[in-house]
Amino acid sequence: MVNTSLFSGLSGLRAHQSYIDVIGANLANVSTAGYRGSRVTFADLLSITTSPGARPEGDFGGTNPRQIGLGTSIGSIDVNTRQGTFKDTGRPLDVALEGRGFFAVTDGVQTYYSRAGTFGVDANGSLVDLRNGFRVLGASGSPIDVPVTDTLPAAQSTRIQFNGSLPATVNGPLREVVQSEVPFLAGTAATKEGGPSTGTTFDMTAWLDKTVLVSINGRSARQVTFTAGMFGNVAAATASEIATAFDPLGSDLTVTADDATGGLTFETMRLGDAATLKFDDETGSTGLLAHLGLDTVLSHGDQSAADENTDLSGLTTRDQPYGNGDGIRITGTNPDGTPFSATFVYGADGTTLGNLRDFIDGLTAPGTSSLAIDAEGRLVLTATETGEANLSLHIGDAQSPPRNTWPGFEVSQEGTGPDTATASIDVFDSLGRAHAVNFEFVRSEADPTVWDLRATMDPGDGTITSDEISSIRFNADGSFSSIAGGTSALSFSFDGIGATQTVQVDLGSAGGFDGVTMLGDATSVAATDQDGFAAGTLLSVGFDQSGNLSGYYSNGQNRVIDTLRIAMFQNEEGLQRAGDTLWVTAPNSDDPIAAAAGISGAGLIRPGSLENSNVDIAEEFVSLIEAQRGFQANSRVITTTDEILAELVNIVS
Repeated sequence: MVNTSLFSGLSGLRAHQSYIDVIGANLANVSTAGYRGSRVTFADLLSITTSPGARPEGDFGGTNPRQIGLGTSIGSIDVNTRQGTFKDTGRPLDVALEGRGFFAVTDGVQTYYSRAGTFGVDANGSLVDLRNGFRVLGASGSPIDVPVTDTLPAAQSTRIQFNGSLPATVNGPLREVVQSEVPFLAGTAATKEGGPSTGTTFDMTAWLDKTVLVSINGRSARQVTFTAGMFGNVAAATASEIATAFDPLGSDLTVTADDATGGLTFETMRLGDAATLKFDDETGSTGLLAHLGLDTVLSHGDQSAADENTDLSGLTTRDQPYGNGDGIRITGTNPDGTPFSATFVYGADGTTLGNLRDFIDGLTAPGTSSLAIDAEGRLVLTATETGEANLSLHIGDAQSPPRNTWPGFEVSQEGTGPDTATASIDVFDSLGRAHAVNFEFVRSEADPTVWDLRATMDPGDGTITSDEISSIRFNADGSFSSIAGGTSALSFSFDGIGATQTVQVDLGSAGGFDGVTMLGDATSVAATDQDGFAAGTLLSVGFDQSGNLSGYYSNGQNRVIDTLRIAMFQNEEGLQRAGDTLWVTAPNSDDPIAAAAGISGAGLIRPGSLENSNVDIAEEFVSLIEAQRGFQANSRVITTTDEILAELVNIVS
């Protein structure tokens, strides 16, 4: 039986040679995209049985069989279906499968299956495997054609989507208001009363060349000196003569004398809180003030908000009192910008602030504005109608020097219409022409939760035959409620097109926040999308995760041209290699199951990538060492057996 070991060693050599062949093929394809490596398993050959063994019997135990093996053979060469890693290529037509399945390609006669998605477009516009020119199959089972000169027809707009928020805070409509920059104030003068202690005259004999100090409105004190020349009778000076002595102080101080009683009244020309009056004796001399019936207490004027009964001469802004016949010039503009002007004559037309108010009210265009005196004393001119206005007012004295320093008038509230929000978007007609359409949301003056939408466009493009969507309502939480006006569509008649085009306006779902809302103070509403587009030509193609081959057009649109066919097998290891990293069906693979990426267990597509070979170099090197040692060991069996046979031959000799 020595020759048995020869044949066992020979079978080991043959098996390990095949093992090395498989390893070599794996290592050769370590850079082959989509390649799946193989592994080798061994099986022993039928053994020679020299004793079948025996069961235990009586006092004797059992014996095991005695068998001599006849060598080894290749039990199987299996395909490694482990997922390979991915390499990003950036090519839109390179694809890899992440998960189970195969791409299907055909040579026109037979269908092949591959994990290498190195696809491109040939001269006929067919999607092909660039390695061999086989055509790639789509989901329908037919080859995929790429219409490289394709034109995507225009589509007219049928829907416009709005998103964003309308303001919940109501800011309009407003009437324009013009008012005085400062309030009008009614004031009193700072006043002092004097007079003789007895009788109706003053004995000034002891007070000649004596001085009184007078401070008016907080300014530095000025001197009034009494001299003999001021009086007809120094021992019996009249109240008028005393008053005349104060004339050098000018118009800042008014002195009124009553010779019948000897009384003196001192009043500042200035009125209000800024008016002050103070008397003092000259330093080193006392008694003159007391002789005149005056004291050194500081006297103040007073002021309050003016009203309709306030005399124009009683305003704190006066420089001197008005007299009958003095004029006050009134100019201004009505809300529509037309001017008005006239002169108010003090005395003839009235004397009070109320008279002036009524006079101005009569100048303005009837029914367009009204003038009032507010609680602070301001003159307030208010437009009757809401909206933009050109209201203005100016008051000034007609004479010089002026009697009063009139304040200016300013716009305290601009006139505005109802709250509005605007948006715009291009609407496409059936010929693919874009028309800019402007939209204006207008809040209802009667109900702040209701808006109307109006559409306009350039008359040169045509007309909007139905241009308004009315009564757009919102819920208390700001969500869209409904369109109570009946229609949610706009109708367009574009020049050159006979048929009317209807476009639905989508403002969102009732009770939702997925469209237009009414929240906060800001306005962010916008027309965000519409479904029309112009004609376009194909610019490029590419795959998505679902295996859809989409065309991208010059008009910004894209559409699915076809979908990759993914083939599934009950037993992927049962497929038979056909070269070029292709596989064909075999008896143990079962028939292919057609699927789409991501469906029925099929893997997802990775666009712009290729699947690397799943061969593990380190693992293959270990296997190579194992195969080498196995081959070496079997060769030693043969050489050893040869030496034994040589010894047998030598015995005979």
